Amino acid sequence: MSHAVTRKPAVDYLSSRLSHSVTVIFNSCRDESSYRRTKQRLRIKPEASFTQSSTRQDHIVFNPPSSAPSVYHTPPKFLPRNDQRQTFSSRISDSPGFPKTELPPPVRKPYEKKYHLTEAHISEIRRLRKEDPSLWTREKLAKKFDCSNMFIGIVCEASKEHKEKQLRILEAVKSRWGRRRREAREDRTRRRETWGRD
Repeated sequence: MSHAVTRKPAVDYLSSRLSHSVTVIFNSCRDESSYRRTKQRLRIKPEASFTQSSTRQDHIVFNPPSSAPSVYHTPPKFLPRNDQRQTFSSRISDSPGFPKTELPPPVRKPYEKKYHLTEAHISEIRRLRKEDPSLWTREKLAKKFDCSNMFIGIVCEASKEHKEKQLRILEAVKSRWGRRRREAREDRTRRRETWGRD
């Protein structure tokens, strides 16, 4: 009696495990209707050039691969001004059936370089930059003298004390970075070092 009682929980456990495995196998099987539906969708009509013709004769299937554009199809922008193809392209573009396209607007307004600064202006820029680099930054000097930031950087340079101060500020900012940002910046530095190696 005690022997039968001790065997029953083990038998129940095995039967429950077996029914669970059978259910899993049954659910993962593909049904016949789904198989037929998938096979019907894969039945694509072949290209006409690959099918056999009704006439009893040999034929060649011409299916050329994609190729590079011809050197003779040069865009008008790259043609010399005295080239005869310029007139041909202009006649096509002036035809009534040719679509008229316009270029998108420029990202920034077109401008011309100015060469208006003299030696007196340059010496004034250097004096202001040396006097107070925190107040007279590149942006402020460029706005005052109507020139670019790059020109200000070429003409004058900040003092060593100002550079060291900016470096200390940068180190204080870096000390507050987390692990992910620090690793990302280190990876960026390593990638930049390998730019010229390839």
